[in-house]
Amino acid sequence: MLSACAGGSGDSAQARSGQLTLAAPRDLFAGPDDPYFTHQALQVWEPLVTLDAELKPSPALATTWKRSADGRVWTFQLRGGVRFSDGSPLTAEAVVVNIERFRRIAPKQSPFFSLDAGMESAYGRLKEVRADGGAVVFELADPVADLPARLANFFSMIQAPSAFDAAGRFAGKPVGTGPYMLVSSSKGQRVELIANPHYWGKRPALGKVVVRTIPDANARVAALRAGEVDALIDKGALLTGQVGAVAADRRFRVTRTPSVLTHYLTFNSSRGPFADPRLREAVDLTIDRTMIAKRLLAGTATPGASFLSPVFGDLADPNVRTPYDPERARRLVSEVGRPSRPITILISSAEAGQFPYTDIAEVLRSALDQAGLPARVSAVEATKTTMESGDYDIFLSAYSVPNGDADYLFRRFLRSDAEWNRQRGLGYDSEEFDRLIDRAAVSTDTTERRDLYRKVQRLLATDRPMIPVAYQDNPVVASNALTGLTQDACYLVDLAKIAPAS
Repeated sequence: MLSACAGGSGDSAQARSGQLTLAAPRDLFAGPDDPYFTHQALQVWEPLVTLDAELKPSPALATTWKRSADGRVWTFQLRGGVRFSDGSPLTAEAVVVNIERFRRIAPKQSPFFSLDAGMESAYGRLKEVRADGGAVVFELADPVADLPARLANFFSMIQAPSAFDAAGRFAGKPVGTGPYMLVSSSKGQRVELIANPHYWGKRPALGKVVVRTIPDANARVAALRAGEVDALIDKGALLTGQVGAVAADRRFRVTRTPSVLTHYLTFNSSRGPFADPRLREAVDLTIDRTMIAKRLLAGTATPGASFLSPVFGDLADPNVRTPYDPERARRLVSEVGRPSRPITILISSAEAGQFPYTDIAEVLRSALDQAGLPARVSAVEATKTTMESGDYDIFLSAYSVPNGDADYLFRRFLRSDAEWNRQRGLGYDSEEFDRLIDRAAVSTDTTERRDLYRKVQRLLATDRPMIPVAYQDNPVVASNALTGLTQDACYLVDLAKIAPAS
């Protein structure tokens, strides 16, 4: 194990042995009943397309892609010379098997990312996927402007056809093309990986990687300080309140990068009081986003504004503003009238263990009370059940995207026919919103698509079915005995680049 020893040495017998031990807050192993078997972060499997720092599609197993003029046919050229961990070659036919498997087994739940019914959020209305020499062709019934972004990461996991049985279930261990192979696993405890001898890229510097599951945040940091693990990775690796103290320890290096995670307030607009847009505006005006980001989130976040965070690059609207104006909030409440009952601010007890949601909710409760909107905080485990019963007014939670497709957020949460919108009481029904996101989904002109999404964000800033509170950073920490540990916006670490410090 590469140990974070008290002396801060970058060299040790463990380092020379070529083994790395990491800890993550969640289990990155799900097993044979899962659509993926392992999380992408373990790098056992790879997708056709990955994402760069601005969530733009970037080559993985596919090196290039092109679309037809009408946006209905997409062709992905595969990387040559790639082999699966069993030695069999990556072919276009193997990719087709994977895509057809996804279509066949959906809908299917996963702790990593659930497959949606019909898979239209991934592929659009897919008529056919076929092999064409060293390329894979997707033929669609309707134009899809951003198929590479949709396919990125989980929607284009590729494994050897031999990994699956006839029903699409894993027949044994996963057989991918990544730099590592799964050796053994203990559910909820640890995963052991070894370097894949058939990997097409540069051989990893470390021949063995152990990833421990340590859900308790304090226990993770204690294991790091004790030298039991060499780094903490994945979403929520460090609590916001831990970053400063760990960064001050000279034995460790904390790296912070932007993430796809945004903290939102979601309104139950299907009933009073928030069926009235003036009261949604009042809540928006009471939120001191700067204080929340700097103090409660300990400087690991920036104040929210546009619905899409800056990590989306030029798709995010830089002109959306979210003023802090408690006085105007009080005037709006006075104009509408005080609600007949206290407002319920719902938070997840699980998320409250990862982010300071109890403190944030209390700050919101106090601000609402001063604006004339008495409120109470309700922390529950089953937030889905509570929301579907309608027993909430505001829900504080964090959401992200599994790929580089902004349409995922809009269509999944806020379209008038979205299951999440209907079942959880958002009550958002805007013909203009539906029209704009439908136009953006088929537009092959990147400038037009950007402008449409900015119109969408300005509309949401007015209608306020969901409002962004803060954009969360992405802190990870490693011993100074290591180099090469960075985590991208989607919480993926390139294990193959981690090496002992020279």
